[in-house]
Formats: sequence, structure tokens, C-alpha cells
Amino acid sequence: MFVSILAFFFVLGVLVVLHEAGHFLVARFLGAPVEVFSVGFGKRIWGFERGGTDYRLSIVPFGGYVRIVGLGPDESDLVGDSDVEPELLPRWQRALILLGGPLTNVVAAVVLVAIAFMIGVEVPAYRTGVPSVGWVEPTAPAAAAGIQQGDLVLSVDGVMTDNWQELEVEILSSGGREVVLLLERNGKQIEISLTPEKVSRYGFGYSGMLPPLSSEIVKIQPGSPAAAAGLQPGDRIHAVNGETVEQFYDLIRLISPHPNEEITLLIARSGENKTVAITPRESGGEGKIGIALIFPSRFERLGPVAATGTAVRECRRMTRETFRVLGRLLTGKASLNQVSGPIDIARISGEAAKAGIHSLIWLMGVISLQLGIFNLLPIPVLDGGHLAILSVESALRRDLSLKLKERILEIGFVALILLMVVVLFNDVLKILPENLYQMFSRG
Repeated sequence: MFVSILAFFFVLGVLVVLHEAGHFLVARFLGAPVEVFSVGFGKRIWGFERGGTDYRLSIVPFGGYVRIVGLGPDESDLVGDSDVEPELLPRWQRALILLGGPLTNVVAAVVLVAIAFMIGVEVPAYRTGVPSVGWVEPTAPAAAAGIQQGDLVLSVDGVMTDNWQELEVEILSSGGREVVLLLERNGKQIEISLTPEKVSRYGFGYSGMLPPLSSEIVKIQPGSPAAAAGLQPGDRIHAVNGETVEQFYDLIRLISPHPNEEITLLIARSGENKTVAITPRESGGEGKIGIALIFPSRFERLGPVAATGTAVRECRRMTRETFRVLGRLLTGKASLNQVSGPIDIARISGEAAKAGIHSLIWLMGVISLQLGIFNLLPIPVLDGGHLAILSVESALRRDLSLKLKERILEIGFVALILLMVVVLFNDVLKILPENLYQMFSRG
């Protein structure tokens, strides 16, 4: 809990300060007066003044703010309840200053993701491969829909899926919702309707389609029948009781029916074939020999130029996915359970911090991108809301009154608070014991 809270304050604190620094730098560049640049909120505990700006540390160490004179009625320069309208900056300057914060978050996202690629990351090798179905779990939705081993998934609801990563994203975001898959089977294109099962408290979708996986042993559980029989990582299993094994999933099908019964494996080791007798252990009514289903991975470490290019493409992909999810939320095709609030972000931040510097930097990049996108939405109080008001004022060729803009901001603030209450409630549900979660989610 302590690690999660600390990581949460660090991750969001740094990213919010970067956001405000974007507003500050653009304002400085344009010559707009900046009264305050604060790291943290609340009472000033330390600082100094330079160039007419009070640089301060405030008592609540979470994020920060910048107060720019002439930007308009927002948290930056609206002080007290004076009816005197301050002299505003030209609209084009206000627009650039407002854009500065979100765009800084987007640039920071690219930089952070690029740093993660330069540090290096272990990635499953299959994710960049074509989405050819290697196995269909017999009791899963994909099997019920008629999807077969060897099918190539071309698209999901019209969205092209060029690789397994894109297919997984589409399925994950479609829990409990019918989607139409365009498949290629035996050289012909067919359409199949599939409703991924809603799994986990996030409402993620699971179809039961898995990528191809060779029958080579990657890891053996200590004390398992496989270890006792002398099997080794690197062994490739070619047959079980004389039946041919083409990939790892065939092992599940052929070994599961024989708990506590001796079976014969034909394996290849160092170019030679070898026969091994083994007795699967009974587990949940099925036979298990103790070899792990692990997808091969590769370690990717890129140079600065390649990392930057890859980071740009990755951020572009995440941006498309973000707007797709937002569209599904607005049309009721996605659940708010898939949206993370402060509690969930704290938990994820803690897990990333414990996983290592790479995971934490990657998470910061992802959240920075989301902050940039979210702040550009046309919601009053957010930068996008102010930009929307500026667009209306530009169309009218006059500024709206201070009181009207304050009312608009108040409405937006209330809407944002209500949204936060819903998101927080979902966050709390996700950490409840299963029986309480089921009770509250139904009621």
C-alpha cells in the first residue's frame, strides 16, 4: 500500500507539473505575465521570486498549477469573486497557452516511451505476427462461434487486425458485446459473430483464441512428473502415446485425459529422438505433467533514433485506441469498469514501481498521453473546454462575459466531480472481496 501511494504521487505529480510547465513555457515565450508557478497546492512553504513570477513549493505535494494573468476565468488567475473583468490576452495567445499543457504531455509520452524502448523490454514474439489462430479453447466463446484452428482474423467490427497485438486489443475492449470477425479460411473470406466473455472486474473480453505455440518445453515446474522423468527445457515433444503433436495445445488435449496413468512421449533432444515414460499427476480431474505454457519472448533494446520512431508509432496507436474506447463509452458499447481512477492508478503505479524502472517509465508515458488527450476534450474546466469557448468567441468575434464563462466552468466542474465519483466507486468495487463485489455490482 505504501509503495502504491508513493508511486501514485510520484507518477501523477511529475506529469501534472510537466503539464503546467507547458502552459508556463508558452506563456513566457509569448511574453504573458505569469504570477505563480507552484509545485503542489495549498499554503506556500518555500519559494523565490524571479522575473515577476513567484516560484513556490506548496504544502500538498501533488501536481501543481500556474497562474497566468489574462488567460481567463480558470484556476490560474480567477481570484476571489470580483466582478471586474481582467484584461485578457489576445485569443490566439490564449489558445496557444492552453494547448501548451496537453501538447507537453504528448511530447513527454513520446520521450518516456522512447526511453523505455532504449532501456529494453521483454516482449512476446507472437504479438507482432499475423493473427492466425493456433488453438481454440473447447469451452470458450470462439469455439461456440465456430472459429477454427488455422483461421486468419482480418478484422473485428471493420477494424483491421494486422497482428496479434491489434486483435487482442479489440477483443479485450469488447467484453460481453457481440462483434463481427472477418476471417480467412482455406483461401475464402467469411464473417462470424462472436461475443467475448466478460472477465475480470474491468469487464475485459476473452474469446479463447490463442496464437500458435510450438511443443518445445520452455520451463519445467520443480518436483513435477516432467522433472522426475528427466525432461529438459529445449526438448520438443513430437508425440503422445503415438499421436502426433503439432503444437503445445495438442499436449493439453492428449495428456489431460490420463491422470495417474503412464503415457509415452516421443521427444527430440539435440537432434535425436527419445522415448520417455511419464505418469501425469491428477489436478482438478485432469492429467498434468508440470510443463508451463509460456510464449517465447525476445528482448528488444533500440537506439535513440529507432526508439523515438517506435515510440511515435506506439503513441499514435494508443491514441487511436483511446478515442475508440471513448466512442464505445459514449455509445454504451464499453463499460466504465475499464476506466481507471485514482485508486486503480495507485495500485497499477505500485505494481509498476515494484516491477522495475522500465515498467514505471512506460506507465508514466502511457498516463502522460492519456492526460494530454483527456485535457483536450471539450469539457468545461479542462483545457479543451476553454479552447471550445475560445472557438465560440472567435466565431462571434467578441468575448463572452466573465459571469457566463464562470457559469459554464461551474457546470463543467460539477459534471467532472460526478464522473470522478462514479470512477472512484468503480475503483473501490475492484478491490472488494469477490462476494462483496458481486453483491454491489448487481445492486
